[in-house]
Amino acid sequence: KRLGYLIQYPHGCVEQTTSSAFPQLYLAEIFELSAEKKESIERNIKATIQRLSNFQLSNGGLSYWQGNGSANSWGTSYAGHFMIEATKKGYALPIGFKNKWINYQKDQARKWRNNDRYYNNGLSQAYRLYTLSLANSPDLASMNRLKETSGISNGTKLRLAAAYALIGK
Repeated sequence: KRLGYLIQYPHGCVEQTTSSAFPQLYLAEIFELSAEKKESIERNIKATIQRLSNFQLSNGGLSYWQGNGSANSWGTSYAGHFMIEATKKGYALPIGFKNKWINYQKDQARKWRNNDRYYNNGLSQAYRLYTLSLANSPDLASMNRLKETSGISNGTKLRLAAAYALIGK
């Protein structure tokens, strides 16, 4: 019931679009599904991949709403996370999507500065670094800089530790 609601969620921002498809990547591992349901899930995931590519800007980031001219930090990491996991499940991404996304994430990671005025600023950076590690393109210099930043939250530390763990450190 809840999954059905999630899939049919009426809003189309980058977070909701991603959230509607992300759990579908794993349903076959959790439940026994009919061939019809598997085909439906495959169509949904492919449609989401295509739709998310329409959020990508020329700089590689993803906007919060299609047509917006600026990238959303969290949405870019979240949608990229989904896209990476989708490729691990055998789905193809649009040509150039991943490389542009990685370049954007690395650029933003290098520009990042701790700023208490923005809610979860450190966590957003840690998630960005985690997704880069997940994409086999870690940014160790930015990871080390975040690690040395004083006052970051435990959630930030945990996500950063996960980024290090993904690359065997």
